[in-house]
Amino acid sequence: WRSDSTSVVDACKASAERLGLDSIALYQIHFPDIIQPLKAFGIENKKDELYWDGLAQCYEMGLAQNVGVSNYGPETLRRCYEKLTVQRGVPIVSNQINFSLARYRSSRATLETCNELGIKVLAYFPLANGLLAGKYTTDNP
Repeated sequence: WRSDSTSVVDACKASAERLGLDSIALYQIHFPDIIQPLKAFGIENKKDELYWDGLAQCYEMGLAQNVGVSNYGPETLRRCYEKLTVQRGVPIVSNQINFSLARYRSSRATLETCNELGIKVLAYFPLANGLLAGKYTTDNP
């Protein structure tokens, strides 16, 4: 999969090419590198900072007009902000999170961190997978 910052840049170039664009309006990392299958054995190989370097390179090269993250909680978002925005001058414009009236309380700390850092929240599942839109009833579970 993605092993270093160059692989993030290569993926951005390939996406732009498939879209027929010179520059992507918003390029986001989908998840922090949390899946560590060998962690139980004391082996971790987190690549978040390598991915952030790749995002920064995409922005600096003009391949991405804006960069963002997805599914980042407060702690990881702050680390990313420090690395990209503070150290490299690359603004993080978005954090896409699972957010709805059904999940508001569990998202509060992330919302507050985004507001503090000037990062916009993009909601996915805003209608709680249809639950808040009346999709599920006793007749249609």
